Amino acid sequence: MPASKWKRRTMSMFAMLLCILLCSCSTDILSGRTPAPKADTAANSAAVTLEWWISTSLGIAEENEFNQIITEYKKISPNVTINYYAVPNTGLDEKLNVAIASGSFPDLYVDSVTRLSPLYMRGVTAGLDAYLTEDHNLSDYTQSARDLMTIDGKLAMLLMEIRSEVLVLNKDLFIKAGAEHLLPDPETKTWTRDTFAKAVETIGKLGNGVFSFGLVAGDSAYDKFVDGYIYSDGDEYTNKDYTKVTYNSPRNVRNFEWLIKLATSPYAVPGAAGNKVPNLIELFKQGKIAIMMNDRGDLRREINNGTSPKKFEYMNAHFPTDDGSKSKLFVNGSGIAIKKQEDKLKEKEAAKFALWFSSGKSELINKLIYQKYSKLPARKSLQAFITDEQGREWASLPDKAILSPVAMPNYQQIRKIWFNYFQQALLNNGTMSAADALAGYEKEAQKLLDEANKQAKK
Repeated sequence: MPASKWKRRTMSMFAMLLCILLCSCSTDILSGRTPAPKADTAANSAAVTLEWWISTSLGIAEENEFNQIITEYKKISPNVTINYYAVPNTGLDEKLNVAIASGSFPDLYVDSVTRLSPLYMRGVTAGLDAYLTEDHNLSDYTQSARDLMTIDGKLAMLLMEIRSEVLVLNKDLFIKAGAEHLLPDPETKTWTRDTFAKAVETIGKLGNGVFSFGLVAGDSAYDKFVDGYIYSDGDEYTNKDYTKVTYNSPRNVRNFEWLIKLATSPYAVPGAAGNKVPNLIELFKQGKIAIMMNDRGDLRREINNGTSPKKFEYMNAHFPTDDGSKSKLFVNGSGIAIKKQEDKLKEKEAAKFALWFSSGKSELINKLIYQKYSKLPARKSLQAFITDEQGREWASLPDKAILSPVAMPNYQQIRKIWFNYFQQALLNNGTMSAADALAGYEKEAQKLLDEANKQAKK
């Protein structure tokens, strides 16, 4: 073949190949933009098994409920197998500590903020910012939820429900005792300490097994049942950077003395130091208690799903303050967190499930949590699920939230110290004064706080 003819054929073939190449490329290349890389289908379809532990904080506890959720998620991520374990509350902290120490902490964990926050601060769970997708819509969360979800500017968990520690009242007993005028303001749900004390005395005189006031202090986790009356218009646990215990103040001593006097009066359910939540809830449902604390919404849930007939009118209320202003409240909630781990594929798949589970887009999950178990949604777009008056009241109460104590270094140990002291102060014979209890607590709590902060700086 002549050289000139070979050269023309070669150039023609080169031009054809160049044309094919250009035609097969995206217009992004031609315009100077780099196309998005293709998905790594091999990695995306890799089989992954996740361990999921869930406490009773969201209500979900039945086997068929877990199976429905897992089946629905399998349609989204068929490569993911999820093994679930419903963790009983008995000895829960010990179970978690054993799991952490043995390296068997689950890939996914559902619980209340009181446990999720310390787990993140201990480095057990991972931040979720790197996995967050735009369609998860963080702006849809209530401000209280966003504050709780964020620790040191990082997204530590994803909340499903939000609640505050408030009081619940049997309005019928107020009316029966001729104390209707002593109910909190119907609009603001606020009242003074004087009004509260008069209501306790007036209703307490009804007798026949009726108590005006119920206080539970029989467990370290019941500190919130005591504390709401103290920090309502008093001082909080620590300063804002969690370096100094501020709870032992003259104001708090006075508030605690006032509470002890009422809780050990003949009008209150006896033995506050030994009382447990289930027992008092049962008495309240029977119409035997006029005032007690409400943090779990058990009564509301049981009335909504028809398992507990509504026998009386009741309402939510703020804790009493000296001037009748709105009290500070402990805002709490429940949600999901993921394990921090070296296996980034498992961490990524766990994050993907957590985002889906908390997205508010699953009709199945929404109906379970917000209808069947009557939880208050952390997302503004799901507020329509609150259809009952008591739920709407409860959701509207948080206005002054205290600095979240669960972010306090050594929180779980510190709350046990306080439990030991308030127990002694609440015993009927008063083995310790309010002043001594708060002073002893401050000394031991400050030591634990200093140790934790010192360790964190290393």
